[in-house]
Amino acid sequence: MHFERLIDEIYEAAVIPGRWIGVLDQLAQLADAEGTLLFAAAPGQPRWLSSDRIRRPIEAWVSSPFYQDNPRGQRLVPTRESRFLTDLDAFTAEEIERETFYTSFLRPRGLGWCVGTSIHSPAGDTLVFSIEKAHAKGPVPREVAELLDPLRPHLARAAVLSARFGLERARATVEGLNLIGLPAAVLARQGRVLAANEALLAYAPDVRIAAGDRVEFSSSKTRALFAAACEGRLSPLTSGGSIPVARSLTRSAFVVHVVPMRGQGRDVFSGAELLLYITPVVQQAGPPCELLQALFDLSPAEARVAAMMTQGQSVKAIAESLSVQPNTIRVQLKAIFSKTGTGRQAELVSLLRLPPSA
Repeated sequence: MHFERLIDEIYEAAVIPGRWIGVLDQLAQLADAEGTLLFAAAPGQPRWLSSDRIRRPIEAWVSSPFYQDNPRGQRLVPTRESRFLTDLDAFTAEEIERETFYTSFLRPRGLGWCVGTSIHSPAGDTLVFSIEKAHAKGPVPREVAELLDPLRPHLARAAVLSARFGLERARATVEGLNLIGLPAAVLARQGRVLAANEALLAYAPDVRIAAGDRVEFSSSKTRALFAAACEGRLSPLTSGGSIPVARSLTRSAFVVHVVPMRGQGRDVFSGAELLLYITPVVQQAGPPCELLQALFDLSPAEARVAAMMTQGQSVKAIAESLSVQPNTIRVQLKAIFSKTGTGRQAELVSLLRLPPSA
């Protein structure tokens, strides 16, 4: 089969991340499958993309115990073979019938068979392309896996390119924040620095980039809180949080904000997971709406409400100003809390750099 057009689209996706969904859909068509999942098999917050048709089952999977513990991942993902593999390359039919991942999770959601391949990522993760087929259609034939094999080198090279472009986007993010005076870094899991700006480097020795490109704080208390923020233990809603750092002999007090990268900012390939930025403890205006949208993946309406919060306005005052019901503002505020990793209004205002008024 001739794959020239698909190969072109694979390399286009390496440069334009939004094109990956189309590539995943075409891989699924080749296998008579429902959709394709692309994910990073790594600890920490899930990083994945999928065809729209299988988005709901994938969302259920990443929030279930099977995300970290499923037999398919244990047998197929560690296999470093340079080819596509099917379930029956790792299991007998009898073994599959004994696995609850297949019988109790996949099949009730209409799935049950796959063909996929694992690729080592420059970010240090293993990227997995898993083409998911309906159980009712039967196993993926070996000849289909062999049909897909010529595409694997192109997918691997495109993944490398995507990671490089992802790192460039991370650098552009922190340099943009540098222009408005925000010391910042884009982080991978466990606080590994992908990109940092000069304003952040100027915070040494209180904050520095240590061995292994890890962020390190001079205060042991801050180190512990930062680790908790990266692991999602600081906020009850999501990873991230705000960490106050007390005044030292050489520097005024400041706040370290750790924010989950969301939307297109959360890159499957480069491993970008968190944005760290620092604000001094002084009275100052909050960021503009456009920056709030970019940082936290807020909708325009949510960004407008968040910005008004930084001005000290109450829910009632914001509702009156926007000519909407207070309950509408509360619903938007709940979404803002979820996206910023905060849990109450005072914490949100603190995150957005303006101390709450009495």
